[in-house]
Amino acid sequence: MVPNSLPEPIFSIDWRPAHRALIAVLFCMATLAAVPVREVLADTWAERLGFPPNSKVVLLHVQELGMCYETNAAGTQLLQQGLVRSASAMAPCPWFTDAAQWCGEHPDTDVGLSLTISSEWPSYRWRPVAADDQVASLLDPDRFLWRSPTQVMVNATADDVERELMAQIDFARSQGMRPTHFTTHQGLLVIRPDLIEVYLRVARQQWIPAVVVELTPEQVVKFQQAGFPLPDNIIQLLSDYPLPKVDDLRMLPPAESYEVKKQAFLTMLHELPPGLTQIAINPVVESEALKRIAPDWQQRVWETRLMEDEAVRVALTSDGVIVTDWREVMDRFEGRPATADESASNATPSTP
Repeated sequence: MVPNSLPEPIFSIDWRPAHRALIAVLFCMATLAAVPVREVLADTWAERLGFPPNSKVVLLHVQELGMCYETNAAGTQLLQQGLVRSASAMAPCPWFTDAAQWCGEHPDTDVGLSLTISSEWPSYRWRPVAADDQVASLLDPDRFLWRSPTQVMVNATADDVERELMAQIDFARSQGMRPTHFTTHQGLLVIRPDLIEVYLRVARQQWIPAVVVELTPEQVVKFQQAGFPLPDNIIQLLSDYPLPKVDDLRMLPPAESYEVKKQAFLTMLHELPPGLTQIAINPVVESEALKRIAPDWQQRVWETRLMEDEAVRVALTSDGVIVTDWREVMDRFEGRPATADESASNATPSTP
């Protein structure tokens, strides 16, 4: 099932697991817009939002709530502890209703939707939220969402993707969740210009920020010189996008041991430039079921341990770091000044 007139992909991407972080980099490149002069005058989005100059403002972002019990148990525990203040959930997944119920019971928590059009695990799959006949191009022969990003890129039509995204948003709300932001699972909504257009249009229509990274002209030139083109229509789309962006996206790379992973995270925090940075984490509780689901289960277990490590907690409350969430970002963007209590909690995140 291959549509006859799909737009060309923006990039030719190596989709092996070791290269998944590349999609974030490529999307960073695609988000250089012809920003208004008034925005260029502020060095970073953190400053535009009113954070102190030279602050490292961090969105610690729990990914994949709803995927399974193990992601829900670890992610909600970290959110309740208060150091991690942001997360996203996947509406098509088997444990999403459990995650949405938790969100309904904690309405002030920052939980967005990770808009999902793939089902990547070998033996643990999920189907679209929309009816099959409404999103036929998103289905593999077994009626699950396509497993690989390449299959999505080749088969998915923009109309079917938009119908599925709206079905996910409506389903989340029907389950008591009020998403605060959107992310794109596996970066699949940024692999073609027409899908980027859908992603940003849905965000604008809902007035819910999509995670979009803004780069400096110098960085974009570097990527272009490396052979990654930047289509004019994408520049225009991002130029017209009115909601907040972040200055950088980071992911934790795989490591051979917990200590190596911990040191890499501490080094990342120390070397972060000023600005608004979202750092994605994938915490889980360990179980035999998880080991059957996710080949990278050990990395995920270590990421839970990282967020509970005293050295990490100290680093996240010092060295110019301010932990925030998308609720505060939108409050600042829309002009409501933070209260004294909120400002204090932003400067020193709570710990259990």
